[in-house]
Amino acid sequence: MHLTMFSLSSIQSNNIQTQSSSSLLINHHHQYNGFHHLTHVSIRPSPRIHHRLLFSPRAQIVNLTTTSNNNYVSIPSLDDNLSKLHKSSRSSSLSNIEESTSSHPLSSSNKLKIAIIGFGNFGQFIAKAFIKQGHIVLAHSRTDYSLMAQSLNVNFFKDPNDICEQHPDIILLCTSINSLERVICSLPIQKLKRNTLFVDVLSVKEFPKNIFLQSLPQEFDILCTHPMFGPTSGKDNWKGLPFMFDKVRIGQKESRINRVNNFINIFEKEGCRMVEMSCCEHDKYAAGSQFITHTIGRLLQKLGPETTPINTKGYEKLLNLMENTTADSFDLYCGLFMYNNNSMEVLEKLDAALDSLKRELFGKVLEKLENKVEKESRLALPTPLAKNIEKLQVERKEEALS
Repeated sequence: MHLTMFSLSSIQSNNIQTQSSSSLLINHHHQYNGFHHLTHVSIRPSPRIHHRLLFSPRAQIVNLTTTSNNNYVSIPSLDDNLSKLHKSSRSSSLSNIEESTSSHPLSSSNKLKIAIIGFGNFGQFIAKAFIKQGHIVLAHSRTDYSLMAQSLNVNFFKDPNDICEQHPDIILLCTSINSLERVICSLPIQKLKRNTLFVDVLSVKEFPKNIFLQSLPQEFDILCTHPMFGPTSGKDNWKGLPFMFDKVRIGQKESRINRVNNFINIFEKEGCRMVEMSCCEHDKYAAGSQFITHTIGRLLQKLGPETTPINTKGYEKLLNLMENTTADSFDLYCGLFMYNNNSMEVLEKLDAALDSLKRELFGKVLEKLENKVEKESRLALPTPLAKNIEKLQVERKEEALS
């Protein structure tokens, strides 16, 4: 049993004023082996005299010191209590965020906290799969996508410092090729966990790999990936769509190996065709497939083809190719050329192939004329074609003489 007595110099309805002469007596009568124990608490004056009465008078008392057998123990001040309350509230809020972003609960060992840097079209597109599978998704971008993030159940951070302080398991770079280096250099990576996994999704691979290796400390893991699809080609589902990845640098701890595998499994669960290959191999293949596809699409755009009443299926596919490739920014196409060492060779081969095709075509026409299959047919040829045929004849004669 204990009795508590308070004596304060003044307590007002909305304010509490602490005077130097104020005192507080707390008499604790503890029955312990037949002895009574008395505790005396005195109030010391605070530099701040007035405090708004937010809590009960007991919560408002500041700088209390408890005296028991001449031993002093500090009791937290009002500011300390408010600070703790704020931290507790923030912790509870983040806990609610984690629960609300998990539509499909995962075990704690499989659930990932993924921070998407660059929350544009592709970042939003890929975040939907992460959320659907029960992972926690955070996002940061120069543009304020707060409303879009909220609609997707993603927690958006305007300041890169704030998102790094959440200690995500994975930093996923969804930036443009041209801005990758600048974005990495702007991130306060010292605020991240030392073994954070960095992942990119760029359309070229040697370039981000080298940037990661040059810019990131040895403690960070690196995974280079290329989902070979986007918001247009993958709008229905990802089944059968290729997902390329290269585990550039992964720590040997089981937790780090499991983390990178859990991330890769997101795409496998969505039905992607998983392709593990080196960044160097990827760029060789991509130059001869993706870059040339985008080039043909851009060429078609320059030609300005239009749909007709007699479209063939092949022509429809060309129109679709033009539409899909030109839907991406020209910066992407430029990046495919600038940051893939194999692209120039492919462009030169394409130019040579077109010239070779023209020579072959004109040569076939010339052969027919020379064999007099149609003696007078040259007169019926369109003027531009006739001129090209004559030019080819001259070139052949010069080659024969040399």
